Amino acid sequence: MEAKRIHWRQVKHHWEIYLFIIPTLVAIGLFIYYPAASGIYHSFFRWNGADISEWQGFGNYADLLSSSLFWRSFRNAFMLGMWNVIKMIPPLFVAVAIHRCRSTRMQFFYRILFVIPMVVPPLIIALIWRSFFFEATSGYLNQFIEFLNLRGILNTVAPFFGWGEAFSEGGKPAWLGDPRLIFTACVVWGFPWVSSLAVLTHLAKLQSISKDVYEAGDIDGVSWWSKFTKIELPLITGSIYIMLVFTIIGTIKDAGMILALAGFEGGPGGRVDVPALFMLRKAFIDQKMGYACAAGIILMLIVMVLQKLSTLMMSWSTLRTPMRLLLKVAVFGIGLAAMVLGRMWVLGGVLVLAALPYQLLRQGAVSLLAAVPGLTAWNAQRIARCPSGVERYERAVARRQTPLFRLGLRAGDGLLRGMKHGYIWMVLAFAILPLYLMLIVSFKDNTQFYQAPTVLTQPMHPENWRVAWQMITPTLANSVFLSVSSTLLMLFIAMMGAYFFARVRMPLSNVFWNAILVLMMLPMIANMVPLFRLLRDLSLLNTLSALILVGAAQGQIFAIFMLRNFVSDIPQDLYEAAEIDGASHFRQMWTIVLPLSGPILGTVGVMHFMTAWNDFVLPLIVMRDHARLPVMVQLIRMAGEYIKLWGPLMAGYAMAAIPIIILFTFSMKFFVRGMTEGAVKG
Repeated sequence: MEAKRIHWRQVKHHWEIYLFIIPTLVAIGLFIYYPAASGIYHSFFRWNGADISEWQGFGNYADLLSSSLFWRSFRNAFMLGMWNVIKMIPPLFVAVAIHRCRSTRMQFFYRILFVIPMVVPPLIIALIWRSFFFEATSGYLNQFIEFLNLRGILNTVAPFFGWGEAFSEGGKPAWLGDPRLIFTACVVWGFPWVSSLAVLTHLAKLQSISKDVYEAGDIDGVSWWSKFTKIELPLITGSIYIMLVFTIIGTIKDAGMILALAGFEGGPGGRVDVPALFMLRKAFIDQKMGYACAAGIILMLIVMVLQKLSTLMMSWSTLRTPMRLLLKVAVFGIGLAAMVLGRMWVLGGVLVLAALPYQLLRQGAVSLLAAVPGLTAWNAQRIARCPSGVERYERAVARRQTPLFRLGLRAGDGLLRGMKHGYIWMVLAFAILPLYLMLIVSFKDNTQFYQAPTVLTQPMHPENWRVAWQMITPTLANSVFLSVSSTLLMLFIAMMGAYFFARVRMPLSNVFWNAILVLMMLPMIANMVPLFRLLRDLSLLNTLSALILVGAAQGQIFAIFMLRNFVSDIPQDLYEAAEIDGASHFRQMWTIVLPLSGPILGTVGVMHFMTAWNDFVLPLIVMRDHARLPVMVQLIRMAGEYIKLWGPLMAGYAMAAIPIIILFTFSMKFFVRGMTEGAVKG
């Protein structure tokens, strides 16, 4: 519902509502806008963050734009983003297969089973793959290749992927140590790539499709594939496109998984270096913080341009012809620049092909074919020989009445059900495999691990869990306190901000709203260097308070966006009745908004809790004291030790994953309800 507009002369009756937006403005101003402004300022200096600060002008930018290493990091990020788009296919098919189950109990059962592998922190999955699958001497990936005798096939396709002689006979590929294979390893890890957000988003969209649409399709006799391509896919294209954009942009501005798999150097020879990792390395290893700020500004501008282009593409049908032409020219130019300057041939080719005027080309082809002598007459004769629609319908009805057709229909239906459930169980088995290995190994000593790593052996060693508990107990408590505090603070600030934007349209509210929308396009990691300096000046380095405040400030942006849509849908009559009774804005939020916003608050809270729990890049940079580390940073330190005790290490991974699994298992209904009532509604 459209919010009531308040003019300046009416502000005196609603002045208290400005108090709702003050915490939001303070948080984003201090921890987001100020670091961004500081980064822009220091990008013009040769600055080490301490005693050296020399004016450089655009020198840092000139050096970056001429740096092959910097552009190679963007090329790596775009290539990883394109592969991550392909990795979106399994979650989509899983969501469709679960949605196609006729029994609601079976749907719920599958959702429960998929919750466990989906909500395990990605860092833990990455560390398990690094420990078990990519290990050169006894890694499962090399064992799989030997068992199926795939070396010949891999050597055949090696020239297309740049693998060289990595799979030559007698050698054992070092996936994370070989510069020819590390990019492939960063693509393969996490197979089959099911994620909680993707599956639940697709399921929420699929469940919103009316049953009448499916019944009409069944009456028309559509096949299972036509049902997917003609009904489901068009109706969930919006969510697919949003996930696609988030995936590509998230890959460009993220450094977490590359850091976990390949380290700060981006693997041997920097083969999987990405822009965010390049920036962090220049700042905190090379001490070139001014140079790193310039890299962050370029990263921010590129991400904002990509997000703006994606927004325009999503509203393509509403754009005018001149704007469409301008957008196509811009995409075409970006594609050419990507190929010529950045040597990103695949990405540039895709953009160039996407920007071609296919409608004009189609019209030209039709006109050209129409000018061919005799072709029009031949086409008219071919159409005349085709049966009419009534004749085709009568033939289809007659064919469906035959016993053989009915038998084939039942057999085909049974086969499709079997394939559907078989696909779900196959993906589920691959998804649960890392967790199974983690639990099995957690009860072994090192000798048992090397002798039989995939089966449970006797004697079992439950003392591994006691050792792991002693190793991660302080950090586990830190993560619980950090995640809970950050979530509660974020919900408090975001709920007040959402009420301010949804309740009435106050003067300056559009300015504040646009300021928040800009932050949704801003990659937060681009401000990591000036944010580190700010926390140091505020004496917040090496404190949990820094992580709580920064996490709440950054998390409220997306939360306000979701909560605002929900609060604006609350009937205006409730507010008017409360105003007649003399209720203030604080009273209205307490008695009306909060009781009705339970599902969406639960959804946003669970999402932010998982984000705070899984974050390790900022804590890795900010925290130094071992007693104050979050559990994810502790796991990275444990995995990096030269001598590994595999049992306690895997038990520690399991302990770090259990809280998230429990939280999401008990809140899944709440989460899905909030997705359908809040995010999808708006």
